[in-house]
Amino acid sequence: MTDLSDRESPTRGSRTASGSATWVIFFSATPWHGGAHRQHALARQLATSYRVIFVDPPGLRIRTGTSIRRVEHHIWHAELPTAAPLGRHLPAANAINRRVTVAVLRRWLHRDPAGVSLIWLDEDLAAACASRIDAAAVVYDVTDLDWTFTRRWNRRHLRRNLDRAVSAADLVLASSAALPARMPAGRQTPVVLPNACDPEHFTPQGPTVSRPVEPGRPLIGYSGTIDTRAFDGELVAEVARNRPDWTFLLIGPSTRAGRKPLAGLTNVLVTGPVPYAELPATLRVCDVTIIPYRLGGLVDYVHPKKCYEYLALGKPVVATPLPALTGLTGVVRLAARAEDFTAAITATLTETTDPEQAAHRRAVATANSWSVRGEHLHRLVAGLLR
Repeated sequence: MTDLSDRESPTRGSRTASGSATWVIFFSATPWHGGAHRQHALARQLATSYRVIFVDPPGLRIRTGTSIRRVEHHIWHAELPTAAPLGRHLPAANAINRRVTVAVLRRWLHRDPAGVSLIWLDEDLAAACASRIDAAAVVYDVTDLDWTFTRRWNRRHLRRNLDRAVSAADLVLASSAALPARMPAGRQTPVVLPNACDPEHFTPQGPTVSRPVEPGRPLIGYSGTIDTRAFDGELVAEVARNRPDWTFLLIGPSTRAGRKPLAGLTNVLVTGPVPYAELPATLRVCDVTIIPYRLGGLVDYVHPKKCYEYLALGKPVVATPLPALTGLTGVVRLAARAEDFTAAITATLTETTDPEQAAHRRAVATANSWSVRGEHLHRLVAGLLR
């Protein structure tokens, strides 16, 4: 199916009082309907000054049809054909899919005189598109080292595309201060643009779900994927065994391997995924929130945006000492070993009702909002295009 309704001429219905906004073509590693992630937040920030085409990644299977639809005031969502399967694993298939993507986008934009200001690469495998579309500049935003999320036999393919993306970029952004040291050298020194939150969505006041424990019993909350790459199930299991009088509410999708260390623990509740719109209501019933991430592995470079979401709710946070969180030691308690993590939660439980501390956490989150990141981003882009 091809859906280009109201889009055959991208100029129609897209002008505003600000004039002819140019385009940003945003090659995302996460589909538009995949949730509320960094990609979506930054696309919305860019859309305050540009028109954004948010391009979903190709699928692993063949996908026919083209859909480019306006989903927000200045954002179009593009679902484009996947001509060859398994592009994530096969270099030739990826090359075919990217050529098809570029051809479709060029055809769609050919009547618009405004032109393309930025090619935005959020996905390493889209690096091949950067040289095939005429744009004023290329931005590469690094959130994850994608090659660490695949099997060893596929790492060469992904690392080659990481090198291509870094080399193509006129501006390299990194979501964590721990990322640049793990990246290949390129023409530009990476600029750290940390993850953030939407404090208007994660407000202390608002609806709540039914509390799944009896009154007075501490409820420790976590939101995110329960897997073996980042989530430290062994740490949570040991703390849960140490404190059977606490209940741990783990909110999010899970893998069998991620759940395995938690098996048989009656004080650990795994809810499964919760829609983003309902996540604040679920977290509001928790007394303490946690980020039990692994250290010393392939993903301890992450800057978890959930930290700011917790703080925006006014909730106290206990986390493992990820490099990206060490600057928050005055607001977040950091502990690595199970006994220290347990002690940190114990100490934190005494602060849960302190309104002054809750207000301070909220202020820290507000200072780390996506709108604040957007101001920084616009300054960087303006300097780049100038």
